[in-house]
Order: sequence, then C-alpha cells, then structure tokens
Amino acid sequence: MNKMIYFTIASFFLFSCNTKDNNEITTSSTEKRIHTAKSEMKSIQSEKKDRILIGPKIEGDFNGDGKDEFAIITQTKQGEGNPVEDGTPDEYTISFSNKKLKPIIIGCCEAQLINEGDLDQDGKEDFSVYQAPMNGTVYEMTTYSLQNSNWKQIIETFLIPTAHKELNNEDLQKRVFLENNTLYIFKEDPNNENYKLIKKKIELN
Repeated sequence: MNKMIYFTIASFFLFSCNTKDNNEITTSSTEKRIHTAKSEMKSIQSEKKDRILIGPKIEGDFNGDGKDEFAIITQTKQGEGNPVEDGTPDEYTISFSNKKLKPIIIGCCEAQLINEGDLDQDGKEDFSVYQAPMNGTVYEMTTYSLQNSNWKQIIETFLIPTAHKELNNEDLQKRVFLENNTLYIFKEDPNNENYKLIKKKIELN
C-alpha cells in the first residue's frame, strides 16, 4: 500500500516537472519569435527611414521589381519673361535612374516629390507631386502610379491653398494616406476661412 502511495506521489511530481519544463520551453520559444519579429520589423522600418522619401529627389520601388530607383525633378526648359503676360514659363520634368521608366513632363513650376508607398496595393510604390503655381499661393498635388509601363494619375489633381504659409515635410506626407485599406486625402475646406483640413475618401482611377 505504501509503495503504491509513493509511486503515485513520485509520478505526480515527475509530471509536474515535465509540464513546467515544457511550458518554459514553449514560453521561451514564443518570446524568441516575438523578439525576432520585432527585430525584423525594426530593421524594415530603419531601412525605409534611411531612404529619401520627400524632396526634389526621392527613392522608391516604382516598378515593383524589388529594387529602388531614384525619381528626380530637373528644370528642362528656361522660361522667358512673365508667363502671366505672354511670356514663356519654365518647364520641369521628372526623370528616373532606371531609364526604362518614362519621364514625366510636369510643366511649370518647381515641385516636391513624396513617396506615398503602395496606395493601390499592386506591389509598386506610388508618388505625389506637390507643385508651385506660376502666380499666387495655391499649389497643386497629383499622385502617380505605374500601370502597364505608363504613368497614370490615380488621384485627380487637387488644390492646396497655402496663404503664404510653407508646408513642411510632415504636413505634405500626411496629405495622401491609407486607412483600413481605404484611400483618403486631406484637403482644405473652402467654406472655412482658416482652411480647416477635411478628410475626403478617394476612389482610385
């Protein structure tokens, strides 16, 4: 009888130790996977952060081949006189380090490029052009995506009245964004004298 009791107690302790060891192994394995995932995510974020995402020259995988190329704005024609008074405006062009990508003539005037990420979720990064007007303080923003080897405006050009206030990089990067897989833009409310920003849903062209 005593032998049976001792055997039962010993079996119970052995089972408990094995369960504890298995739990520790499982917990350790889970923590390791979480740590690895966080490290990988941090590496990806760091890599993206190191790229040039806004300015007259940006980086991005615009054709979906897994390699980044540069998009660069250059002045390709010098204007003469005042464009508002029958003069000839300057002309600017977006060209690419990958020469297989067609350049985009954007006309007058100076502009900034913004890497928007993959807005239409087709495996290629898209970009916006924030461009100054020939005259006045109302800028334009247009968003492009490469489709069938041609550049397509996936968001119709919308106006950004600046009231002589310079938009910083953070402001520009927030203008076009995805939220729960839905595309939105922030634009000024024309009925608000302070140009309050309103969120507008965009159907992709």
